[in-house]
Amino acid sequence: MKYMLLIFFLLSQVGMAKPPNILFIVVDDLRPMLGCYGDKQVKSPNIDRLAANGIVFERAHVQQAICSASRASFLTGCRPQSTGVNFPYTPWFNEVFRKQYLTLPKLMDSQGYYTRTLGKIHHGPADEDLSEAHYTHDKSGFCTAANLAAYNASKKKNTKAVKPWEHADLADDVYEDGKIAEQTIQTMRRAVKSDKPFFIAAGFLKPHLPFVCPKKYYHLYDPKTIQVSNNPSLASHQDPISIALKSGVRKWWKFNKGIDDKNARQLIHSYMACVSFVDAQVGKVLNELDELGIRDETIVFFLSDHGWHLGDHGHWGKATNFELATRTPLIISLPEMKGKKLRTNALVEFVDLYPTIAELAQIPRASYLEGNSLLPLLEDPSRKWKSAVFSQYPRGKNKEGFSVRDEAWRYTEWRTRSENEVFFKELYHNSIDPQESKNLAGDPAYSDQLAKMQLKLKQGWKQALPKGVMNSSSLEAGDDSWYKRK
Repeated sequence: MKYMLLIFFLLSQVGMAKPPNILFIVVDDLRPMLGCYGDKQVKSPNIDRLAANGIVFERAHVQQAICSASRASFLTGCRPQSTGVNFPYTPWFNEVFRKQYLTLPKLMDSQGYYTRTLGKIHHGPADEDLSEAHYTHDKSGFCTAANLAAYNASKKKNTKAVKPWEHADLADDVYEDGKIAEQTIQTMRRAVKSDKPFFIAAGFLKPHLPFVCPKKYYHLYDPKTIQVSNNPSLASHQDPISIALKSGVRKWWKFNKGIDDKNARQLIHSYMACVSFVDAQVGKVLNELDELGIRDETIVFFLSDHGWHLGDHGHWGKATNFELATRTPLIISLPEMKGKKLRTNALVEFVDLYPTIAELAQIPRASYLEGNSLLPLLEDPSRKWKSAVFSQYPRGKNKEGFSVRDEAWRYTEWRTRSENEVFFKELYHNSIDPQESKNLAGDPAYSDQLAKMQLKLKQGWKQALPKGVMNSSSLEAGDDSWYKRK
């Protein structure tokens, strides 16, 4: 294929006798709130620098907007109903699926890559027997004695008796993401001494709750400029089933009783500070590529596991099928993209990351994968691609919302899992209502569009693949997966 020239060009230009290094950077709970995505307030110079030397995917969507299910999906190249993962990883996924089908780090290790994972990559047990043992992160995040004591005293309760932010006058490497950055740098230094290409996956924790980072990042922002969401509640034609009422910020302090504008501004301010903090850590890791003289031998992936609501729709978290939760940053940087500032509006899915990395590393594609390589878009960002992308989110023990997003519309239908009966529908015209604030599913004027989107959802992801791209995977969910348990 024509786009395979891209790989051959990369290898020949730098005279590589081995496949390219791959640096896989994952952050947590980051919506596309970055300068390179058009945000005028957030300060993200390092990620923006990476974007200027890569390709920015404007419309990248996860398969399920929760840490465990999303990571299981992009680390295996399989969709949630096949991995069986909702939250957390199921025993079957850990004990059967992961042994039968290689996760991305295990795949790279099996192909002779110097492989290590650091921080939050899986949302479950780390892969074992890689080149180096997994670097485990601290889970609380707080660094001041008072906050640590309050958190530890209440972490097993429904509501954590501590405010979900901290901005102490401490160095970067006192906080966990600073440690992860330093460990990643040290790992790269060891890896380049081997006679192998490396696959290093660095999983940063922010801006996940709690919003903790050094004070200097908090002071980057003037609190007077912080604006609350202009879409702060569900409308009458929407339903609480669409959001997770008791998740996210509402599990902290007294926020289960409501969040006023003062606290909303504080939360948004702290979230933005954490974005800048993790941006600085990404910058340190990228700078080390230059220090080691290996930038021209390394492909960099940057992504978040899903998006986040900052008071939008009355929600302070993830765990929805709204655009704010399913859409996330995705940047891929190859050496020959330097300074080109490439962008694509193609609809892409995170299940496609596994086969993309495999192809870049010249690893034969496995037939069971439910994603498809994005290399054609790396060669031609403007080419026609998928006609739709798919997400889903369970609610409780017997309900789940299935969502399809095409060029202009999103349709979500909520079903009972046991009877597979549809009990609520959502239809949004994203081209004119990007906040998804007006549900048109019950409006007779949109009955034809509703029917079109229902058909797309019913036909499924294989029917939305680009022209000429095929996928013959026929995986089924595992016996004890969330999707089969009674």
